[in-house]
Amino acid sequence: QEAASSVLVEIGKRFLNKVMEEVLGKFQPGILPHPGVLRTFANLAVANVFGMVPFLNSILGTLLPMLGMARADSMKSECCYGKKFPKNSPKFPKIPRKTQKLE
Repeated sequence: QEAASSVLVEIGKRFLNKVMEEVLGKFQPGILPHPGVLRTFANLAVANVFGMVPFLNSILGTLLPMLGMARADSMKSECCYGKKFPKNSPKFPKIPRKTQKLE
């Protein structure tokens, strides 16, 4: 599974739309995906940050309603795996907080 994921990520660096078309076809609403599928999405996002943006709505829209179904610790870990920003991700500006002076 790890090898297949790595192959998809390498192909996705060049042909992301084709890879995502195939992987999203196996990513069905109401059926908890294999943890390797979630890891593949995360690795694809690291490999092609801007290319994955159009797919985020589809991925999250399908995944979020199913998070309650993740009972095994390994599945919970995979659901959280993609939360780290890659080193080459765009930097988001810091939003200044309004501070109030205490008197």
